[in-house]
Amino acid sequence: MIEILPLLLRTAGAGLILLALVHVPISRKLMWREQAARLSPENAAIFHVHAFFICVVLVMTGLPSLVDPAVFLEKSRAAAWASWSIFGFWLLRLYCQWFVYGSDLWRGKRLETFMHFWFSGVWLALVLVFGACGALQAGWLS
Repeated sequence: MIEILPLLLRTAGAGLILLALVHVPISRKLMWREQAARLSPENAAIFHVHAFFICVVLVMTGLPSLVDPAVFLEKSRAAAWASWSIFGFWLLRLYCQWFVYGSDLWRGKRLETFMHFWFSGVWLALVLVFGACGALQAGWLS
């Protein structure tokens, strides 16, 4: 298990950076600019800033995973905090996928249903990878 973690972290890192990059075509498909234009200037600004910082967090999480996965694997308090924090982040994201987004957004719609399950799998994979790193840091894996 531990031997495969560097590869899984690199894969996760590449995926996270890719996810940040695909926010551009996603924003076009979902017409974020047009939707934000209907908001108050304050809410539109908050929306754009939050979307930007989501991409920044994805890249900042993805880069160490891709370039230097040992950051999460070498035993240290910082690695434990980082692993468990990222684990918690993606666990919350997985929860939101099922219990915050209403099923009416995807049920009965072919592409949306596919994307719902695809991203559920991605979020679960990230939970498992960073959870394994946290378990390694806690000494539960050797």
